[in-house]
Amino acid sequence: MDQNENFRIPLIGEDFPELKVETTHGFKNLPKDYAGKWFMLFSHPGDFTPVCTTEFYSFARNYDKFKELNTELIGLSVDSVISHIEWVKWIKEHLNIDIPFPIIADPIGNVSKRLGMLQPQSPTSTVRAVFIVDPNSIVRLILYYPMEAGRNVNELLRVIKALQAADKYKAAIPANWPDNELIGSKVINPPPKTIDGANEALKKYKGYDWWLTYREP
Repeated sequence: MDQNENFRIPLIGEDFPELKVETTHGFKNLPKDYAGKWFMLFSHPGDFTPVCTTEFYSFARNYDKFKELNTELIGLSVDSVISHIEWVKWIKEHLNIDIPFPIIADPIGNVSKRLGMLQPQSPTSTVRAVFIVDPNSIVRLILYYPMEAGRNVNELLRVIKALQAADKYKAAIPANWPDNELIGSKVINPPPKTIDGANEALKKYKGYDWWLTYREP
């Protein structure tokens, strides 16, 4: 593997790269330490900044909901571990909530570069990146938000539920699921791959056409 490949951003469907990271909970090996679990790694531009503080408060408030989905959270910025600790302590003292998940310290930027978190908007601070990784260490979702827009934690919970439902039911998940405007909480069947399958689709399932059928999960 050449140097360019070493720093190519992992894509959806690929293995999450092996990384040893320093965090507020000690050193961790990614993705090995989270084998058998989903995890969501998300970067923020900086400690002691207003939007990031509102995000971390929300992530902490909703931490149990992620745990119910067998999903661990991992934060990251280019700040030092000392800065992270001081910020966590500030949040506890002033907002009365614990940050229960680790935060990666990446002052040199190696992890941030590896995951494409340093972008032209601010090449010295991470944008609001999100990587969702499944129990087999496969990257399942990648999102990048600009620095000025905080993330919607409910949407991140929703998309983890959607990915898990897609795996469980071998189906596709419609827009705004489980409140889709056409089929509600139902899931979409994979389109048939043969003429016989197309002819049988609407006999077997409800739908709008042979290529758009659905069923209860």
